[in-house]
Amino acid sequence: MKKIALIAAMALVVAACGGGSGAGSGGGLNSEEKLAAQEFAVGFREGFDDQGDGVSVSEDQAVCVGEKYVGAFGIARLEEIGTGSDDPNFTVPVDEARQMAGLFLDCVPMRDMIIDSFSAEGADMTEGQIACFSEAFTDEVLEDMLVVTFAGEDAAPDAQASLIGAMFSCFDA
Repeated sequence: MKKIALIAAMALVVAACGGGSGAGSGGGLNSEEKLAAQEFAVGFREGFDDQGDGVSVSEDQAVCVGEKYVGAFGIARLEEIGTGSDDPNFTVPVDEARQMAGLFLDCVPMRDMIIDSFSAEGADMTEGQIACFSEAFTDEVLEDMLVVTFAGEDAAPDAQASLIGAMFSCFDA
């Protein structure tokens, strides 16, 4: 079951991701699945804390992601994905990657968290640049970037290019 925590690393590759909020309820999970979801949540949260970028997830958000992932994919599939993440050629199928991204975004308001971190004291962005970035950094772009993270560059090839282009235009302003 420790392998389940490896899936958290996949979610942490993305420096910018966003979405809604909420916490999982654990409803419908058996005791083994609840334990796996808790283990995942611990690894997921530790991974965010290890980033050192001032962006962190709450325990409720981490549990929500764990419960949603275990409920949607099952323990065995998450272990396969976690094991596969050690292989540089491994990718998650696009349909699973899109589902993973959506579930992640249901639990963690990363878009808002990232934008707020730009607004924090000491950030090197002007209010105009933050507003510009906020407009370009849509939930759809973030979801596509997560899909790219989980499924590989071919999954949503325009996602990163769109955001990078928008960011450069914001920083030139």
